This record gives sequence, C-alpha cells and structure tokens, in this order.
Amino acid sequence: MSRVITIDDIADIAAGAAVLGCGGGGDPYVGGLMTQQSLRAGQPVTLVPPADVPDDALVVVIAGIGAPPVLIEKIANGSESELALRHLEKHLGRRADYLMSAEVGGLNSLYPLQVAAKVGLPVIDADGMGRAFPKLEMTTFHIFGVPTTPLALVNERGDLVLMQTTSDQQAEHFVKHLAVGMGGIMSSAGFAQSGADVKRAAVHGTLSICQDIGRALRQAHEHQHDPFDALLGAMRATAYYRHAHLIFEGKVTDVERRITGRWSMGQARIEGPRGVLEVAVQNELLVARINGRTAAIVPDLLAVLDEDSAQAITAEQLRYGQRVRVLAASVPPIMRSEAALAVWGPQAFGIDEPFVPIEQLVAAG
Repeated sequence: MSRVITIDDIADIAAGAAVLGCGGGGDPYVGGLMTQQSLRAGQPVTLVPPADVPDDALVVVIAGIGAPPVLIEKIANGSESELALRHLEKHLGRRADYLMSAEVGGLNSLYPLQVAAKVGLPVIDADGMGRAFPKLEMTTFHIFGVPTTPLALVNERGDLVLMQTTSDQQAEHFVKHLAVGMGGIMSSAGFAQSGADVKRAAVHGTLSICQDIGRALRQAHEHQHDPFDALLGAMRATAYYRHAHLIFEGKVTDVERRITGRWSMGQARIEGPRGVLEVAVQNELLVARINGRTAAIVPDLLAVLDEDSAQAITAEQLRYGQRVRVLAASVPPIMRSEAALAVWGPQAFGIDEPFVPIEQLVAAG
C-alpha cells in the first residue's frame, strides 16, 4: 500500500539504511538532514510498492557516486541530484514518473526522497542492491539487463557529464576517473527503466525494511529495552535478513584508510574477548575474519555497531577506541544467485576464497 513519508520517518529510514548499508552508502546523518530540509521546503513524498507501478512508467534511479568521506568535508549544495534528473529527462525526451534508490545505504537510500520532495514525484519502495556496493555494475538491474547509461553526473559546482557507454563495466571505468576530476563525489541520475523492469529487476520493499529497523532501534531506546535484541528481532522478521547474528564485540584498535580513485579503501582491527577481528573495506565492509578465520563474507551483510546504542558506524566514521559489536546477516536470495555472485562475490573484490553463507559460517562455529 502506498503511504506518505513524513519528516519524522526520515531518521528511522536513515538508521535502518545505515545498518543494511554495510558501512557504505554515505553518512546517514548528513543524508537525514538534507532530506528533512527538502521535505520541509517541498512537497509530500509518497512511497509506492513496486506492484502498484504501471508497467509503462518511466523510473529513474537517483544516487550519489564517489568516496563517502569526501561528503563529510564538502557538503552537497542540495541541487545536484535534481539537476542530474532534469538533464537525463531532457536527453530521454520524457519526464520521469517515479524515482528509486540505487542501494540501501545511509545516504543513498535517502537521495530519491530528497529529490522527490523538490520535484513532486513518488518514490518506489525498492532498490538495486538490498545493501550497498561500490561499483555501478553491482546492481540487480545489471543482472537483469537494465543498463546504467544514459547516466547524468553533476557535482556541487553544477558541472555536468552525460554518459552513454557500451556496457555497465565501461560506465564504471569512466566514472572511476571522472570522480577525481569532479571533486571526489557526484550526484547521478540513471538506470532508466520501466515499471515492468522494476517488478523483475529490483529488490522490493527495502525502504520499508529500513524504516522498520530504525523504528525498532528508536523504540528500544525510548522504552529502555535492549537495542540489540530489537535490531535482531526486526531483521529476523524479514525474509531477506532473517539470518542475523552478532559475531564479535570489542574495541577498535587500528583503522587504516586511503582514497583510491572514487573509493575509500582500508581495513579495521577490533580486539575483544574472543581475540581479533579484522575487516576489509572498499567503501563497504567486505569480509570479517576472527583470528584469521572467515566469519562473514560479501555479499552477506556486515555492520559495525556502537556498543551502547546499536547504531551503525559507517566505514569512514570508524575510529580508534570505539567500543563496538559486529553484526553479520544474510542478504536477499537474488543476491546469492550464481549470476549475482559472478558480479559481486568475493572474487569480484580480489578476495581469493568462495562465498559461504553466514548461516553456514555460524553453524560451523
């Protein structure tokens, strides 16, 4: 059922998206402030289930592209995504009917809501990842043959690049280099598709799941309940993330990060009663190893949570001395198919080991 998104809903969506975003997708606090401001100044936003979208509707995906840490130092001016949308519509010769998220990440889950409030369009309750990934071709859209391009890219100065490529991998190759010249972070409009495409190629219901997770965390704090119990309960109630487990707790003792092209690369070390957990990062958290043994691996979900609040800590916010717990969870079945693993399985990130589902890793101890 369609429903109106209110200003009060945004904090819950951002908190839930930060958990599902695997440390990536941008800063949820920044995204929440930007979206709340757009809702105050703009129009009400309707969230629509994919089943209610006409098959012939034009759907445009709105996202931020680049290295998430850049956005902490250089806040967007707020008009980039709308400009990207308008340029893409001009190129297509048609106005968009709906907007949609590329991924459920702290900021990228909210970008379409922010733009929708300005332009008066509904947003579809779906995305193309069911989590966050660092590359353009790492979407369910790509798996089902929905191309990335034409893709409009706009930076905070209003510089525009309109891209048409022969493949999604070529789009990623060009964007990787463009990101440096355009200031490290860009807003984009692309993955133009029909309502029929959304029904077959998107991960359905993810914005609502984000809100459910965020609401569970908020209510746990309001009623002085255990936020970790609330978080696990909310995730295990879903069909996608039901295999959810806390796999480690301890203190962050080392963080190494660097900006490489459009990605934030690095690793973090967490020490606790069970030994040492090391996690590898490429915008998102990719693999966790406890005492050298793989405990969770991409595409399954990994999140580092504050020990007291259970709020997710993004990869760029990890700092020495933080007391944390580490969450691992399953992802939507579509993300684990053979075709999908060829695009975003461990080998796609240079990790020379097979994907093993989190439920098997937990059962193996």
